[in-house]
Amino acid sequence: MNAAGFPASATAGGSQAGPRSSSLSQARIRALIADATTDSLDESDEHACLASMLQEEVVCPFPAKIDGEVVECLGFQGLRCGYRMNAICRSKKGKTIVVDFTKLELIDPRPRGAEWLEAYAAWQSMQDH
Repeated sequence: MNAAGFPASATAGGSQAGPRSSSLSQARIRALIADATTDSLDESDEHACLASMLQEEVVCPFPAKIDGEVVECLGFQGLRCGYRMNAICRSKKGKTIVVDFTKLELIDPRPRGAEWLEAYAAWQSMQDH
């Protein structure tokens, strides 16, 4: 375990699920996770803290792509069980699309707080291993 309480192998690098077009170093992502989860007692607390940061820090709406289609991400919604987060989006035709947030491809302009999307995705991928 590292200082943030994560297995060292999980935060040492490698591929991660999550919003594509990453602009952050692995060190910065690890620092964000550590900052958000410092007082967490278990995975459930960690998830709650990171989900809260995502809700508070990522400014919606913002443009993104899902499977190549430009959409507007309106917000995020946690699932009732497990450590997943959905993105609530609207297509150009006005259709509501709900997808796992890891399906979002960030495009310019990146939303304020986009680093929290990357941190949450990195933490989520650690839980899958």
